[in-house]
Amino acid sequence: MRKVNEQASTGWPIAWCVLSIFFALIAYATPTKLLDGPHLMPTWPLMVLFLWANMRPRFVPPFIVFFVGLAQDLLTGAPMGVWALAYLAAISASRFRGEDGMPRDLGPIWIRFLMALAIAHALAFVAGSWANDQLADWYKLVLEFIASALTFPLIGHLVLRRRRGSRSGFIGG
Repeated sequence: MRKVNEQASTGWPIAWCVLSIFFALIAYATPTKLLDGPHLMPTWPLMVLFLWANMRPRFVPPFIVFFVGLAQDLLTGAPMGVWALAYLAAISASRFRGEDGMPRDLGPIWIRFLMALAIAHALAFVAGSWANDQLADWYKLVLEFIASALTFPLIGHLVLRRRRGSRSGFIGG
C-alpha cells in the first residue's frame, strides 16, 4: 500500500514539470513568429530546465534536455541541434551535486544559472555560426541573455518560496 502513495505523490510534480516545460517552449517560440525586429524574450526553456534539473533531477534526465532543445530548434527555426547541444552542456555543467543538492538561497542559484546561461548562449552562438556558415545574430543572444539574467531572480524567488512553503508541493525537493 505504501508504493501507491509514493507513486501518487510524484504524479503531480511530474505533470507540473511536463506542463511547465511545454509552456516555457511555447512562450519562448511565440514572439518569433508574430513580431519582426529584436527578440527580447528570456530563455524560458533553459530557466525551467535548470530549476527542474536541480530540484528534481530524476524528472529531467539528459534525453529530456536534448529533446527540449530540439523542440526549441523546431519551433524557432534555429539550425537543428544548436539548442539541444547548448542545453545539454549548460545543464550538465550547472547541476548542483552532492548530498545537499540545490541550496535554498537565491544568490548561489542565480550565480549557477548565470553560468548555465553563459554556456548555453556561447555554444548556441558558435554552433549556430558554424551551421549557417556565417556569424549568428549575437545581438539577439545578448538581448536574451540580459532578459534571462534579469528575469531569473523573480522566477527563482517564486519557486524557492513555493519550495520552502510546502512540504510536498509541486516542486519541493
